[in-house]
Amino acid sequence: MSNASQLLNASRYRRAAATCGTFAANAVSSADRALLMRMQRSWLDRARHQEWLDELPPTPPARRSALKVPRQP
Repeated sequence: MSNASQLLNASRYRRAAATCGTFAANAVSSADRALLMRMQRSWLDRARHQEWLDELPPTPPARRSALKVPRQP
């Protein structure tokens, strides 16, 4: 497998994680938000695992530039 396609797999998983994070930020219920955050962590774990399998250097963590999700009572 070429190095470019390996990077595509990991970046595809990271894009899916980002999408879950966006959905979680806009979720109405806390149960939906928790589920989407678990899905986001799962996609990020999968991306890190793919990088490990492909013996690629780990991607540095992204800076947190997003606003915190307000907690609903």
